[in-house]
Amino acid sequence: MSAGIILVHGYTGSTKDFKPLAQKLAAHYGNDSVTSICLHGHRTKDAPLFDNHAFTNQILSAVDTYLREKRKIIMIGHSTGGTLALSFILEYAFTPHLLILASVPKKIDANYIDRWNKHRSGKNNIPFNSIGKMVSLINFTGSQRFNGKFPVLIVHGKHDKLVPAQEALTWRHNSFDGQTRSVIIPSAGHNIFCGRNNASAIDTVVRAAYDIATPLKRQDEKAINRLSSIECEVKEFLTNSPLSERHLARCPSGQMLTGGNPSLSPVVKNEPVMANIEITTRCNLRCRYCARSIYSRQANNMPKELFSSILDMLPHAYRITLVGLGEPLLHPHIADFVAEASCRGRRVAVVTNAMCLDKSLSHELIRAGLHSIAFSIDGPNQDIASHVRHGTDFNRVINNIKLFTEISASTRPISTAVFSAVSMKTTPYLKQLIDVVAHLGVKVMMLTDLNFKQNLRDTLWKNADDHIKTTVQKAVAYAFSKRLPVLSVRGLEEFGLSKRYKKFLLLPPGQLYQRSLKHTWCFSPWQTMPIDVQGNITVCDCQPEKIVGSLLTQPLSMIWNGKTMTRYRRRMLSSDPPEACRICPRF
Repeated sequence: MSAGIILVHGYTGSTKDFKPLAQKLAAHYGNDSVTSICLHGHRTKDAPLFDNHAFTNQILSAVDTYLREKRKIIMIGHSTGGTLALSFILEYAFTPHLLILASVPKKIDANYIDRWNKHRSGKNNIPFNSIGKMVSLINFTGSQRFNGKFPVLIVHGKHDKLVPAQEALTWRHNSFDGQTRSVIIPSAGHNIFCGRNNASAIDTVVRAAYDIATPLKRQDEKAINRLSSIECEVKEFLTNSPLSERHLARCPSGQMLTGGNPSLSPVVKNEPVMANIEITTRCNLRCRYCARSIYSRQANNMPKELFSSILDMLPHAYRITLVGLGEPLLHPHIADFVAEASCRGRRVAVVTNAMCLDKSLSHELIRAGLHSIAFSIDGPNQDIASHVRHGTDFNRVINNIKLFTEISASTRPISTAVFSAVSMKTTPYLKQLIDVVAHLGVKVMMLTDLNFKQNLRDTLWKNADDHIKTTVQKAVAYAFSKRLPVLSVRGLEEFGLSKRYKKFLLLPPGQLYQRSLKHTWCFSPWQTMPIDVQGNITVCDCQPEKIVGSLLTQPLSMIWNGKTMTRYRRRMLSSDPPEACRICPRF
């Protein structure tokens, strides 16, 4: 079933307000799939009279045409055009497949007078009677509860001087039965599809329409059923975001669930289903092998508003991991960030050095809805910890982790893991580290060789001799004897790892220090979007210096499938992959 897209401009606007969007939609779906309604009386130079009956009749005509053609109806209303679309839905008890409200007011009060006068400056005066009818309809529709579980997308300019963005967000509360998502477009104003940053607004609408117009395939349904059976959190997410099914099913990790190798290409058909978000660049340690030691970053915390906007812009990012070149627990609002993502049905994880994880914060994170946590420990005692993770209070870290796992066990069990970066310095102490980890109450341990070019001299990859290989083999066997599963980083982005962990055990242990000359395991550029504290996107977590765009200034599609990312994926799949990939243990 193809799409039938109906555009309704505002009462004081025209079809020109939709022109760039209409052209983009027509390019995707064909001219016959897009109807941009010119409201009754708007073809003359005189100010038109407000005639809701005539306007809704025009919408009805367009809807009837598309229904006869058995199309999925997508309604897009700009400004009071959104009010007219809502009025039509009420009058005819109509259920669209998707409703998009762009710059639409929910309530008009005295505060609008000055803004309205500035907005209409230099234009024809609207008859007072018509203004009264318009205001009455806006306030009536804005006060209604709309039945029918159709999805609603609210798109609004952050700098809208007529309809403030904070007022637009009130549409999310108790207005609709179906999934309601809002996206605030940075820099954009009221004329959202023609003014500043209009490309981001257009991209947001086109992507939403694509989700409606693209049907699930049988293989997609099979993958979603499998995912739902092995990762219970995904059910809540898909209840909140049912249009994410196709993206989860078609990402590489989703394809892996149905057997066989995923189909990879430079251009990706699914949007990011995982987001690794750096909420702070502040850190309380100076780790020898961290990328932070190379790339100096100004201390900065991500504002809660930006975090919320990122979630809005990435509707299909089911997994949210708080990680980056900073310690997430140093953010003063860490629990709020977890709660914000969790309440949207996202699966939220944190990667931490555990230095700040006291009893109070542990309770806060668990109450906020945290789903998983990974603790970074690279050595079994204070001496080794001080060498590789300078500033660590080893006993404090161990006690904090034990306390967290105890609290979780007695309140709400969540996934816990220890993540260890193994080096030539720490390998001799690997068995001792396993002894420590085995008594922390965590579910699994994940081992990785060092990453980054500057660490090559300390990697097992470049230095492993027979003694090192034997040490690794005995340590892994010892962990299994302690009933502590040791996983390879190959499982880092897999779904349902708690139930499928045997597939990603570090067997043979030699995986730890081996590298591949061609692409084998890494799926990150096909499904994961790393986002830094300022909203910039990088190629992958392993290359924090390679910024490919900003969510604040560029459309997601232009970043995700732009020249830089498609070129990088193409080279990853070639016989000459990037140097950073050849060094990476995940590649």
